Amino acid sequence: MRGDPGLPGSLPFPVRLGYVPGSYRELIQGSPAIRDQLCQAASRLAREGAGVIVGDCGLMVLYQREIAQAAGVPAAASSLILLPLLRQLIGQDRTVGILTGHSQLLGYAHLIAAGASSLDGLVIQGMEEEPHFRQVVIEGQGRHDYSLMRRDVLRAAEKLLDRGRPVGGLLLECSNLCTYAWELSQAFRLPVFDIGTAAQFLRLGLVKTCFRP
Repeated sequence: MRGDPGLPGSLPFPVRLGYVPGSYRELIQGSPAIRDQLCQAASRLAREGAGVIVGDCGLMVLYQREIAQAAGVPAAASSLILLPLLRQLIGQDRTVGILTGHSQLLGYAHLIAAGASSLDGLVIQGMEEEPHFRQVVIEGQGRHDYSLMRRDVLRAAEKLLDRGRPVGGLLLECSNLCTYAWELSQAFRLPVFDIGTAAQFLRLGLVKTCFRP
């Protein structure tokens, strides 16, 4: 649904989409073939005029360094690259809560690739036990129902917050969750960050206000 940067109308500026064939498993485990295809796609988008590049799956962070190098323009393969910054912004006495599509698929290698040197200061909650998310996103069956998905996302966030550690902000790894960032911020009164946040941050580096008198 709209909110996912892979869908038109999700970001407040023109977007050009690039599609890369491959399996989801390759994003989880790493693959030279999918790495090369992602780098080629990023380079192609930059040649076509893209000023910044962002990815549409948080697990693409495995290829962050290579994609940025190949693109030649600022690139955020995943929302997870915001982790080091968020840790600095929210203070040492609070944690960053990560909502991920599947907690067993988001591995230590992904966090290291994002620049997180350890798991300290992180609380991770997966969506794999939420019924509508599991059916539609993980199993690829049925139609996306906004109300049912909203229920699942809010319930997963409640589980994360009930883990007992003070949370200073939520980071959405899975781009399918971006649609519900506003719902999360309103329900829990917390700042929420996602790949759309990264895209707008990079965009603001290109589009500046002129203060010339």
